[in-house]
Amino acid sequence: MECVKMQLSDTFNSMKKEGLVDDHFTFVYSLKSNLEDPFYVEIIPEFCTEVREAIKLLAQIMDEQPLNYNRMKDYVYKIKGSSSSFGACRLAVACVGYERAIDAASKEGCVQELKRVRREMSALEERLHDCLQIERKLVTLAAEEK
Repeated sequence: MECVKMQLSDTFNSMKKEGLVDDHFTFVYSLKSNLEDPFYVEIIPEFCTEVREAIKLLAQIMDEQPLNYNRMKDYVYKIKGSSSSFGACRLAVACVGYERAIDAASKEGCVQELKRVRREMSALEERLHDCLQIERKLVTLAAEEK
């Protein structure tokens, strides 16, 4: 069990070094009440689904004419808020660039920033998948030890 805990800690530290997440990410993890608490196993997929859905809707809005920048901004705020609350700082920063493109009413800027948000989410999701696998092991081991 200690080995698995260390593996998760190393993964968190690596994600921090890459700038994908900040200290708030580990704070969210610390909200678990005990090792077999499935809180984190549930929150990761929920976060990813919510952000992916917002990105999908942003892409749909980009295909509309005329562009509805206000509606676009609502979804960017949603992603930024979720990312900030989760500790996904690099994704939140990408949203700031998207906000600037929206404020400038730049379709090309919005296209580029949507690509950036997608890239950041993809990189984050890949690492969150690693965390999820390790966390599932921890939850299972903790339940077996009882």
